[in-house]
Amino acid sequence: MKKKTWAGCLVVAMVAMMFGGCGKTADEQASGAISDDAVVRAYDTIDFDTVTILDEETPLGSSVNNADAAEMAALRNLAQGAFDLVNQQRAQAGLPALAWDNDLELAAAVRAAECAQSFSHTRPDGSDWYTVNAQIMHGENLAYGYNTANEVVTAWMNSPTHRDNIMYPEFTKCSIAIYKVGGVYYFAQEFRY
Repeated sequence: MKKKTWAGCLVVAMVAMMFGGCGKTADEQASGAISDDAVVRAYDTIDFDTVTILDEETPLGSSVNNADAAEMAALRNLAQGAFDLVNQQRAQAGLPALAWDNDLELAAAVRAAECAQSFSHTRPDGSDWYTVNAQIMHGENLAYGYNTANEVVTAWMNSPTHRDNIMYPEFTKCSIAIYKVGGVYYFAQEFRY
């Protein structure tokens, strides 16, 4: 099956909120805000010790203290809230609910961390987004700068390409992961058949 690679990126600058502006979509960013120069960090240089993986264990082997556990729980709750809102949107359209997929969640966690380094559907090493796990990754939505589940899902639904992924009837599974750095949330939503 052909990969769905037409989903665009959704970019929102936190600074815009300070000046009363709204976020920008990838189409608005095409003028160069996400340039090739932004892809400067190789995949193998990402510090995965700082990645918050949203599952009940820490598969990367780092220890979890109480503060980290609380942060992981908060991020997971935010991701789950967004997931629930996505399924509400699908239900309103008469589509079946998507199932949460733990393997897809791990892939989403990698993509969310990568997007903090280079916000793009191209990975920091130059490969395509789905190469994190090409066996299960068939669609992707990204966002950053949103603080609530409602904000990010509303933005995705207001963007035709992101909405198309959410409403694609052949997708049966989905997971969302969030990476937080410097107070900014990076969302990666991954879909599979």
